[in-house]
Amino acid sequence: MNAEEVERIVTEILERSLKDSQRKELSLDFPVEVSARHVHLTQEAVEQLFGCGARLTPKRNLSQPGQYLAEERVSLVTDSGRIEKVAVLGPPRPATQVELSATDCRNLHIHAPVRLSGDLEGAGNVYIMGPKGMIFAPQSVIIAQAHIHITPQEAKAAGIEDKQVVAVTIQGKRKLTFENVICRVSSQASLAMHIDSDEANACLLQPGSFARMQVLGRNSIKKDKRTQERPYIIFSDKLITDAVAREIVGRGVGCLKVDGHVIITPSAKDTLKQAGMEIEICGGR
Repeated sequence: MNAEEVERIVTEILERSLKDSQRKELSLDFPVEVSARHVHLTQEAVEQLFGCGARLTPKRNLSQPGQYLAEERVSLVTDSGRIEKVAVLGPPRPATQVELSATDCRNLHIHAPVRLSGDLEGAGNVYIMGPKGMIFAPQSVIIAQAHIHITPQEAKAAGIEDKQVVAVTIQGKRKLTFENVICRVSSQASLAMHIDSDEANACLLQPGSFARMQVLGRNSIKKDKRTQERPYIIFSDKLITDAVAREIVGRGVGCLKVDGHVIITPSAKDTLKQAGMEIEICGGR
């Protein structure tokens, strides 16, 4: 092992330690639920698949208010295969959406992005078959981004905001921390984290499992009204290492606002620069 390798290993250990020390664990436990493969259909699609005038038949309510599992089932079909008896969730939505795991997409040879529900830009294509018909659903397939549903009151108490990115640790036989989990704040929410079947298997999720989130220091995603609602991150801890910079870049915003006392390491500056991140100093040096 030469000097460069030793320096690289030491740097990685220090950055990991600093990153962990800058994280703040919130005293908020919440249940973890598996969101297995399912589809959301428009009313038009419901009638095409199940017959003219058809309506979804609620089977049982889901944890999120107003949503339910329907009695109806569909098949998903591609040139590479099919998946039978896929759940349908109601009520109908403005756009048809199919949520699969990465394993499902690989088996069906569907190129699907990781997205939050409702964001179908670049989504994959699939045929949906019902007992009365079949439809082609272009740009409908996504791999759901792990997310937490939380009410405004709970979010305020925890000090987090809508669309904030957090890390979540799930306890159990295979303790696992998920990065890049999105907080979805809504008055219609019921506190719960949703992960797909691949993620549940990775941590050997057990029924009734709970988790706890960590936030990176004291930073949040906000929007700058002076620049056409441009999203930005405020970071007010002491040090931004390359590991922290990569996490910031992963949040998909274009501007980083830091207090004047914050130190940004050279490698972190390079990472931010390569990502096209604008850095704005707020007071101090």
